[in-house]
Amino acid sequence: MFSMEEKLPSQSNPNVQENGAEEPLLANRKALAREITTLSGREILDRILRLENPLKFVQDMPNGDFFWLVKRVGDDDCLPLLELASKDQWTYLLDLEIWQKDRLDMEYTSRWLKRMQQAQPRALVRWLFSQGQGLAYYYLFRNIQLVIKEEDEEIDIPVGFFSLDGVFYMKVIDPRYKDTIENMLREMANEDSLRYQALLLGLAGLLPVEAEEEMYRMKNVRLAEHGFLPYDEAISVYASLDVTALGTEKAKKSSGVSIDDKETRAMVPLSPLYQAGTENILAMALYEITDPLFMDRLRLEFAGLCNQVLSADGLFAPEFGDLINTCRKAAGYINLALERLSGKDVSSALGLLKRHSLLSLFRVSFGLGLKVKWEAERWIKTSWFAARGLDYHFWGEYWGGILSGILEKRPRFYVGLQQEGEEFRDFQWLSDLEDCLTVLRHLMVLDALLEQIAGQHPMDEDLIRSTELSFRPLIFNFWARTLLELHPSFSGISLSQVKALFRQLRSGKKRPPYPMDRFEDAFIQFFMSHASRPDKDATPVLKETLSLVWQEFCEEYERVSTQDLSGRYSKFFSITPPS
Repeated sequence: MFSMEEKLPSQSNPNVQENGAEEPLLANRKALAREITTLSGREILDRILRLENPLKFVQDMPNGDFFWLVKRVGDDDCLPLLELASKDQWTYLLDLEIWQKDRLDMEYTSRWLKRMQQAQPRALVRWLFSQGQGLAYYYLFRNIQLVIKEEDEEIDIPVGFFSLDGVFYMKVIDPRYKDTIENMLREMANEDSLRYQALLLGLAGLLPVEAEEEMYRMKNVRLAEHGFLPYDEAISVYASLDVTALGTEKAKKSSGVSIDDKETRAMVPLSPLYQAGTENILAMALYEITDPLFMDRLRLEFAGLCNQVLSADGLFAPEFGDLINTCRKAAGYINLALERLSGKDVSSALGLLKRHSLLSLFRVSFGLGLKVKWEAERWIKTSWFAARGLDYHFWGEYWGGILSGILEKRPRFYVGLQQEGEEFRDFQWLSDLEDCLTVLRHLMVLDALLEQIAGQHPMDEDLIRSTELSFRPLIFNFWARTLLELHPSFSGISLSQVKALFRQLRSGKKRPPYPMDRFEDAFIQFFMSHASRPDKDATPVLKETLSLVWQEFCEEYERVSTQDLSGRYSKFFSITPPS
């Protein structure tokens, strides 16, 4: 994504050789992180296995980037990666995959232990004897029944139990995990019989609740270093931050990250920032960065921010799509803040990235969306349509979709079904917020207009209860009945009356397109006369709204001949069936 990294000054970057070229492993890491979304799982594995030293390549990879590779390749196809991985990478993977909030998920745990057993059976046992000892105790306690036979003791061994040494007899409780657990126990006994026996003896004194709590605490400690916080802490990422608060934030320094420190450098993931998206202010600002220390700080911050968002969104065992969507979400909100504060000036945006944390910029942007939501909620409490029990569908597909997105727990922008089937996306640009505010203003003035008219011409309750009711038939029914000199109301009209209306609007025009523009002013003035007390702010908004509704009406019918009008479906009229 960010090809600008090729021009970073070599003299300040320890990952660059004296001749100015990047170390091959780092160059390969960058290439793989950049292309991870375009390569298939098989292509990724082939590229890694063709390297001169695939073991070093994988084990030198930050845990976060390794996790991205596993999720891209697929849980069931990642055995070659598990075979090359370090034990720390295994631990990181399990920390993210086998926990359901604060409880260990036995099914997920069994799946991953089985995969690791298939990849490196001896290495798995050694890991369970050391770093994973707590997991080994708890997992076996929950999944096996144990009978200990003393020397020379005569006891009846229950059916289904087996023993590897004539002392410890075991039975796997859940048949689904039988092969995995039995193979693991055999490998333990072969690796170190004394540790194997000590492990089984220790099961009798295990307190499962305390053991699970301790594992959960240690998991949280490990993941917190990468930005994965417990939910009650991670949710602070969605705490609104006012723009003025940025003035009190201390400036960030690129020297805060020392890439001379090997351990820190190894923690800098590449994948998240590469998947932040392009064609926005953030991407343009990143392109201008020539300081590798500053770039590493942003990589670390961005990865940590994405991980905190994943935690706050409660994504248990995130899939590759979740990782990508979260990166785009974080980048979109940062881009929104940069636009709001810099006015699309790239140099100003770069200064903002230097002075403020990405978390603060994210919170500022999210706060902008919340302000739109709060305004919508305040209006709805006193709105006419909500008081009549109508929902956002009443305002049609687009306006109703915008309102629905604003009112989500975490407001989002409605885009319809244009982007890979997703109707909503997170805010990315100021124009997204402006579109929402514009629609909200349209709804407010239309709602007030309908309330005023309904106060003078009460609406039929059967009409209100209609599941397909929208504001358009109410507006056009009332207007058409007046134009046709019928009793003014919101009630439907017959198909013959609709055709009579169109003959009047088209003034003898015999072939499409049928222009009806000359009636727009009359339409607007008709409803302006029914509006409540004139308001200098609301009046131009109402005129603009009515104009949009009229234009939509003209576009709907400009190529429909009068004789082709049908009563089966009409977006703008409630057509009553013939008697």
